[in-house]
Amino acid sequence: MAISTAKSAAQEVLAQIREIQSESRKPANVTVGDSKQSGTSFMDHLKSGFEEVNGMQKKADAMAMQVASGKSENLHETMIATTQAEISFNLMVQLRNRALEAYQEVMRMPV
Repeated sequence: MAISTAKSAAQEVLAQIREIQSESRKPANVTVGDSKQSGTSFMDHLKSGFEEVNGMQKKADAMAMQVASGKSENLHETMIATTQAEISFNLMVQLRNRALEAYQEVMRMPV
């Protein structure tokens, strides 16, 4: 059960990444000064990803507090939630590192 839960979480993150990639390949039809854009922006995707990771962290912390205080004896689900939160956070850090590397590479390009 734990493996299937982690696998489904990983598949969900991969689906979101693929969606972002497919949207980034579409040609932009927005003119300068156009305030109305269709769909969600890259920043909206990042924000929702950060909020999702934050929610996983909070859930894992709450479950750990319940186990530590003796209110819950569900240690295995707590460990699963903690591991999912850790993996999600590591993925977010790797995405940030890749984005930062790409930005730095663009900045090094001659104009």
